[in-house]
Amino acid sequence: MAGRVAHFDPRTVRQRNDLIGRSRVHVPMVVDVERRTFLWTDLHLPPSEGHHSVSRHIDELGRAGRDLYQYFSAGRTTLWNPAVWHAAARTDEVAVSRRHGLVRYRRGAGEDTAAFARRIRTLRTPDAEEPHGTESGDGDGVAAVERAAAGKRVLLAVVNGGAAPEKVSGTVYRLLPGPVYGCGLDRVAAGDLVASLG
Repeated sequence: MAGRVAHFDPRTVRQRNDLIGRSRVHVPMVVDVERRTFLWTDLHLPPSEGHHSVSRHIDELGRAGRDLYQYFSAGRTTLWNPAVWHAAARTDEVAVSRRHGLVRYRRGAGEDTAAFARRIRTLRTPDAEEPHGTESGDGDGVAAVERAAAGKRVLLAVVNGGAAPEKVSGTVYRLLPGPVYGCGLDRVAAGDLVASLG
């Protein structure tokens, strides 16, 4: 029985780290051979400190790998968190599209921003739910998102969705590379989301 032969084409990878930067030494990932896991690091080391020879700098590189693995495996903030913090701080109503449907959160009487953000972030106790694929034929949630945003000022944070709400203003953040949908929305990068929290 002949086995299938698969060819790897790096251009087909959707979520990737492009190797860019001024440094001459780049550590894109740390591999834990014992646990059979890896961690994307996107670490740039300054060329002035050497590190060009792995054998000469094995202790420093090993320490950097251990430190990074310890830091990131202890739990870290993802881009979901800043998006939620922005939403909770800017409005009293938030809609989140999930696989099964659209869930809506409304700030309760006396609910402060931190408590509101915590409820949204954990996706617990929504105030309303609207299943995808209802009579509108919306199997992927795009139409539900567009209806929720129509005519409003929005912060649209998407992984790779194709939502293009009409007659909206505001900001869009898209995690994966690709076109940003939503005419008239100002595009922001991950760094912008974090920096504007200050």
